[in-house]
Amino acid sequence: MDEGSASVTARRVAAHRLDYDRLQAPYGDPAADDALARDVAAGMAAPGGRMHDYLRARTAFFDRVVVNSVGHGIRQVVVGAAGYDGRALRYASRGVRWFEVDYPATQADKLERIARLRLDAAHVRFVAADFAADPVAELLRAAGLDDRRPALFLLEGVAAYLDLPVLERVLAAFREVTAVGAPLAISVLLAGNSVTDRGRFREAVARMGEPVKSELTAEQAHGLLAGAGWQVTEGRGQLRSASLLLARATDPAPDYPERKRLTRRHSRPAVPAPVTGPLPISALLSQALVAFTIEWDNEAEHRSPHRTTNYGRPPGAPAAPWLTSLVIWANCLRFLPDDGITVAGLRDLARTGTNLDGMRRWGYLTFAPSPGRGKRPAPETVLLPTARGREAREILRGLDAEIEARWRDRFGGEAGALRSALGGVVAGLDPGLPDCLPILGHGLFSRPSARLPAPAAQPAPPASPDDLPLWALLSRALLAFAIEFETESGRSLAISANLLRVLTEAGVRRRDVPAVAGVSKEAVAMAMGAAAGNGLAAEEPDPAGGRWKVIRLTAAGARAQRAYHDLVAAIEERWRDRLGADQVSALRAALERLAAGDPPPLSTGLEPYPDGWRAKAGRPGVLPHYPMVLHRGGYPDGS
Repeated sequence: MDEGSASVTARRVAAHRLDYDRLQAPYGDPAADDALARDVAAGMAAPGGRMHDYLRARTAFFDRVVVNSVGHGIRQVVVGAAGYDGRALRYASRGVRWFEVDYPATQADKLERIARLRLDAAHVRFVAADFAADPVAELLRAAGLDDRRPALFLLEGVAAYLDLPVLERVLAAFREVTAVGAPLAISVLLAGNSVTDRGRFREAVARMGEPVKSELTAEQAHGLLAGAGWQVTEGRGQLRSASLLLARATDPAPDYPERKRLTRRHSRPAVPAPVTGPLPISALLSQALVAFTIEWDNEAEHRSPHRTTNYGRPPGAPAAPWLTSLVIWANCLRFLPDDGITVAGLRDLARTGTNLDGMRRWGYLTFAPSPGRGKRPAPETVLLPTARGREAREILRGLDAEIEARWRDRFGGEAGALRSALGGVVAGLDPGLPDCLPILGHGLFSRPSARLPAPAAQPAPPASPDDLPLWALLSRALLAFAIEFETESGRSLAISANLLRVLTEAGVRRRDVPAVAGVSKEAVAMAMGAAAGNGLAAEEPDPAGGRWKVIRLTAAGARAQRAYHDLVAAIEERWRDRLGADQVSALRAALERLAAGDPPPLSTGLEPYPDGWRAKAGRPGVLPHYPMVLHRGGYPDGS
């Protein structure tokens, strides 16, 4: 293939497929596949003949493998050298994630066509890679492929165009990122095959810049697959003679020299071994709360004058306060009247602390009297909103109800079911809990800090669950869970749910942890400091010789990881006994309906506006299992 050009043979295959009757499935969008093929094949002829008939049989074989695999529970499909293959559209099924790996130029052309035709490919992860040069296993993991679970791998019409060492590396990389028994469908160029063994075929593809590079006997093909960790299982001679092979991943994977080199470079797991069963209810609460927070934050940024490091006010405009998050609204700004409030009075209303010095530096309030440089304000110090603080308060007032109304419109009855279930659970919890998660204290614990001003003798009574915004209901339930977890375990739920959960004893590259945990690198750094100090995790150079540092669980950390999973399950059972099995079951069901699927419904409101800092940061790919509420109350610290 010429550098920078899309594959011509891939376009010709699309033209041929428009003539075929395809295997039907009770899911997917065949019209989208056909639309893509027509766009690709415009101006190209698909003459009949032996090649046309071969491609018909090959297409039917791969279609059957896909439909059968999905029917047997496969939820990941990897298409190697995908070209203009539209099976990810034709056989799209809820909960099945597709990964298309292809040469960058061809993939870029395909993506342009998909966008122009407005085809839905949200369930597809596009991985640009040159098989001859790029670390395929590492790129697939980075794209989200779960290497602990089986995936279906498709290599249709590409093996002949790869040198044998390259083909062997690709097959080994696929074996490296899947479980025993995973299926692989492949077409190869078999020596002596009457359909494809023709000089005209070789000459034609050579003229297109895509010469044949490998030709195998049947015995060589089987040996190549076996050496890379795959055993051929398709038994029908007609398919084998047509060069169409189905194989399964063997156990153990082979330990030949080339695989040893691949394993040393690319086999470090990105996430730990799976934990069976559903997500903890704390993780479900976290994902809903963080999704609401992100949508609220995006809207607040869009409406409020503000500044950030990378996004400032126009020249000549009045000074704007620093961008913050929902938590600052929840624990401070909404309680701040024009004539001010004392530090103790704010503590009584919020029932948690606030980053007061930050609010002053960021331009929302002032202290009267000033406590002096570097000193904390006394309980009787009056907090007065600035002009910009008052403006921000009025802009943000009512935003809670607006975002919740969006959820009702978007999710229908699911949003109402969630509010009802939360209200039932929160009514049985401590009524003195704050409405928002506290800023995490020393050791990243959620327990209220002992340094907070003492509450007044008669603090204001907390609101009824019916009067609380949705984010407050989520926060109260999650905080009650966190306090119970931390009291019993002596460990931070934030560290356990986000850091320890995603580490392994073998080690995870530090740069990968934020992506798999769903928190920022700043939050990972803070969590790692506490975890290392307690002997739960250690950071060290990659023992495989890579340039990235790895974080690994110590023996104590591995025990803490197991204890985390056991305790969150035990607390949920206690809640069922204490708060009512029906109430807790209803809450779990409501949360799971919003968090299930790929993508889950919760992800639909996370896209930032294009006119601010968050558009540069991008929407998160993973939501955390516990919100990392740090000094700014949210972005860029994980919420």
